[in-house]
Amino acid sequence: MAAVRSSGFTLFEILVILALIGIMLGIIAPRLSGDTGVSARTEGLRLAALLKAARMQAIVTGRPYQVDFSAHGYRFLRLNGKGRFVQAKGQTLRARTLPPGATLKDLGKRRVLMFSPSGLSHVFRVEVVTRRSYFLLTGDGNGHIKAAAAR
Repeated sequence: MAAVRSSGFTLFEILVILALIGIMLGIIAPRLSGDTGVSARTEGLRLAALLKAARMQAIVTGRPYQVDFSAHGYRFLRLNGKGRFVQAKGQTLRARTLPPGATLKDLGKRRVLMFSPSGLSHVFRVEVVTRRSYFLLTGDGNGHIKAAAAR
């Protein structure tokens, strides 16, 4: 008697193909969703650390430091010897643009934050917002900065 030949796929072959499709979708789907994977927490913690560094620079150098905010970034300025604010020197306090998908909100009318040589600043609130989350930064008049994740 001759062996009968089957012309289909085995269950194992189908499972392997489904697993490969799942892996490919897992890799491709986040890139197609429009959210670049930027984390409000990561950007918020970075901004908090940079604000603390600017405050410390103001104290150490004895010169005011200013942070200018826009919806999509921020820059650090220092008071020069001629009484004008110029871009802060160094790589740490360079101007920064937020990654696509992240914005700064709740800046109010005042989009400038000033740290005096005594370390004092005015009260502020800034939210780093992405499509899926936000991160809140607040500061008191003593220049202390608090960071808290939300959502």
